[in-house]
Amino acid sequence: MAQSESQSGTTPHFVTLDVFTQNRFSGNPLAIVEVPPDSDLSQQTKQLLAREFNYSETVFLHPPSSGGTASNRRYDIFTTTEELPFAGHPTIGTLVYCLDDNQAEPATRSVTLQAKAGPIVGHFNRETRIAEASIPHNVRIHQMPVPLQSILNIQPSMRKLQARLQLSCPLVSIVKGMTFVLINLPRTEDLAELIVGGPGIDRKTLRWDDGWESFTAPYFYAIVSEDEEKKHIRIRSRLIEPVCGEDPATGSAASTLCAYLALQRRLADTTYSFDIEQGIEMGRRSDIRVKVELASSGNSVKRVELSGSAVRISQGTLVI
Repeated sequence: MAQSESQSGTTPHFVTLDVFTQNRFSGNPLAIVEVPPDSDLSQQTKQLLAREFNYSETVFLHPPSSGGTASNRRYDIFTTTEELPFAGHPTIGTLVYCLDDNQAEPATRSVTLQAKAGPIVGHFNRETRIAEASIPHNVRIHQMPVPLQSILNIQPSMRKLQARLQLSCPLVSIVKGMTFVLINLPRTEDLAELIVGGPGIDRKTLRWDDGWESFTAPYFYAIVSEDEEKKHIRIRSRLIEPVCGEDPATGSAASTLCAYLALQRRLADTTYSFDIEQGIEMGRRSDIRVKVELASSGNSVKRVELSGSAVRISQGTLVI
C-alpha cells in the first residue's frame, strides 16, 4: 500500500457474510467494505484489501451520492487479482446487507446497485430471508466452442467419460467481461471425481467473439431433474479454477448456465426456473435460484433473476 494512503487515517467499517445460504459457515464467504464519505480510497487500495481478505470476491460499497438516497448505491467488486463488472454472490450479499437492517428506513425494501455492468434492481423479503436481483445481461454464445480435449487436460478423471461427452463445450458470456465454459457431466456422482488444484484452461484454446475476450472459468454441472410441464430444472454444479481453487457458489456462472439452457429450449415468452446446488463436495452447500424469461422470439433472453439468502458472520474496522 502506498505510504500516502497508509497514513490517511481512513478506518472503513466492514462486515463478512456467508451467501447463498441461511446457515452460518456454509455458502460462499463475502467481505463488504463501506467506503467512507469523501474517501480517497483508490482502486489500487481496494485491490490490496481484496487480496488481504482473500475471499473469492470483496465488495466496496460507496455511500449514496450527494442528494441521493439509501436506495441507490454504487458498488465495486474485486477478486484477489482483478475488478469484475458483475458477480452473483457479491450482489446477493450486498442486497441482504443493505436491506436486512433494523436501522434501515421503514420503506426501504428495494435498492438499486450500480455495478460496472449496469444498474441492478434488487429486493429483499425479510420473512423468507431471500434477496432477488434482476441482473444485467447481454448473453453471448460464442461462435467457437471449447474443444473437449482442453477440459480433459485439466480434469483427467473425465477421460473415462469421454465416450459420453460432447466433443466441445459452449463458451458463454452473461455480460461482457464474465465468461464461462459450460461442461455437462452425465451424473452428479461424476462431479465428485473432479480434482482441485490442477492447471487452468489454456487460454490459447479459447476463441471469444471479437471484442469479448475476458475472465473465463470452467463451470461443471449435471442436471438432476427436469419438469417439462412446470419448466423447472434442478442442477448440481462445481466451479474449479486456479485463482480460487473451488468456489462454493457462483451466481454469475449459474446465471450464465441457466440462460444458456433456457435458450436451448427455444420456447417463446416462457419463464424457466432453476435450483442449483453448489459447494456440496467441499462442505459448503450453497442454494442458488435463477429465473430466465425468454423473449417473444424464443432465441433471446428478456430477463434474468438471481435469488438467494445470506447471513452475517463478522464485522469490524479496517485501519488504512
